[in-house]
Amino acid sequence: MIRRVWPLAALLAIGACSGPAIISSGGNNGGGGGDTSSIPPELAKNLKSVSFDGETMKVNIEGGDGHPAEVTYERDTRLDVPGYSAYRTQETPLDRLYVALGAISTDGSVQAVTVGDGGVSNVYYAGGSYDRAGGFDAPKTNSADGTVHYAGSYAAVTNVNAPRDGGPDDVALPVSGSVSGSVIPAQPSRVTGDIFLDTNFTDNTVRGSISNRELVDTHTALVDVILVPTSIDPTDDPDTRAGTFSGAAEYADQTVIGTYGGIFGGEGANSVAGVVHLTEFNPNWENEQEHGVFVLTQCGPSNTLPICDNVAP
Repeated sequence: MIRRVWPLAALLAIGACSGPAIISSGGNNGGGGGDTSSIPPELAKNLKSVSFDGETMKVNIEGGDGHPAEVTYERDTRLDVPGYSAYRTQETPLDRLYVALGAISTDGSVQAVTVGDGGVSNVYYAGGSYDRAGGFDAPKTNSADGTVHYAGSYAAVTNVNAPRDGGPDDVALPVSGSVSGSVIPAQPSRVTGDIFLDTNFTDNTVRGSISNRELVDTHTALVDVILVPTSIDPTDDPDTRAGTFSGAAEYADQTVIGTYGGIFGGEGANSVAGVVHLTEFNPNWENEQEHGVFVLTQCGPSNTLPICDNVAP
């Protein structure tokens, strides 16, 4: 194994079979949708089901410390990231702290949620879900080649521990007395970024990238992620898979670092929602993982972000 340098994070331990590793960023270094049976297992991971209506978030995740299995998370605006609402749950200071980030498209046709804890006992649990209201309606584009573009913000939770520094983003319940750090649950660090998808509904393909990425809790810049071209299930698919896709995520040097997937919804596929699972996102770290989410609108009258000025309507 090649040993890597850790400029801002230190490996704590390799996870057991029920979950991957936990990563620590050090203390003050500064630096919808129902069950998930239809989501690719590499994206759903430990998430069994989620219900999100834009106000209430209910989650059933493997390893959850709450009872019953489906837990209503508490809204927490302190953890919001651009475009996504944050929710959390933690029963006691020594129970796992779960953070969920979710959004519903402006037309209400699609939604996506990602959720994860920061880890304890060498294991963390996380996963994602996306869903659509109604069927798949392919757009009637003005472009001769059937190309449609989507742009917006991206958000994620990671197994990189957020600093326990008492700052405004430190939402973990305080631990009293002398307690070993090995039994104190970690808070998952969040990621923000921009995502752009280039979709061709003639060839039924989609590709994209995630840029301007940052580990929010330590303001650490992260490299871009390439969403490699993949196929969209065609419009004549007889089941609910129509308008869905899944593919590989890579570094710019074509190293595979994870997977992504999603679903198109709304009139003329006005919106798209999806999930990203990265098993690596910093070449200098080991065992880091990221569970991301995106909910986007077509470039055009309903989406006038600056990047959309560079594409045909």
